[in-house]
Amino acid sequence: MKKDGCRVKICGISCLEDRELVHKAGADYFGVIIDVPYSPRTLGIEAAADLLKNAPLPGVALVFQQNKERIKQIVEYCQPQLVQFLNYMPLECLCELKRSFPTIGWWQSLFLPAAGAVSQADQKKLQQQIRDLAGAGADAVILDTVVKNSGGVRFGGTGQTSDWELARSLVENSPLPVFLAGGINPSNVKNALEIVHPDGIDLCSGVEAVPGRKDPKKLFELLGEIRKWEKENTERMRYI
Repeated sequence: MKKDGCRVKICGISCLEDRELVHKAGADYFGVIIDVPYSPRTLGIEAAADLLKNAPLPGVALVFQQNKERIKQIVEYCQPQLVQFLNYMPLECLCELKRSFPTIGWWQSLFLPAAGAVSQADQKKLQQQIRDLAGAGADAVILDTVVKNSGGVRFGGTGQTSDWELARSLVENSPLPVFLAGGINPSNVKNALEIVHPDGIDLCSGVEAVPGRKDPKKLFELLGEIRKWEKENTERMRYI
């Protein structure tokens, strides 16, 4: 855990009511999914702008397989404070976007298979990707779960956890802040923090009533569990 505690991003915000709820609960960021066909929480650029402009907490625009010009259009029109790539953005494109918008935070999602399906080669590749991203100007990485099924490949928003031991190793060796995503909810978040020790937690379906709408009880319970773990961890560190 870093000195300023565990950051919390609540993703898949689709209405002003939920944006205000997330702010009231004490989250650090909210995420808006823009033009992602496979997500039931996706919004068009107009609706996304209504949520991201002049928001009371930092907003993250999530994009998938968009070209540089479209990303620039989204940034200029929606005015997010951060952009998160769900697909792996070529490093040269990341460098160019960083130069064009130096005040925007640029986050990259990296996807881990489910627990038990990761080889040593995969771990080395992921560690190198994180180092390369740091060199290209990325500000953080998000470790999420990729799921393959009969409908194809689903990147994020799966509600399934990944290999947390692998995630812990990546966090320990990362030159960038690392957020943990994938299958996190109020009942397992403390365990995730205890195992992985990420810089932040990122979740969506774990605090929903239905896809696209947040459940106030689950949301406040989640934040309460995180802050409680922070307090316990801080007290433990005093005696080490």
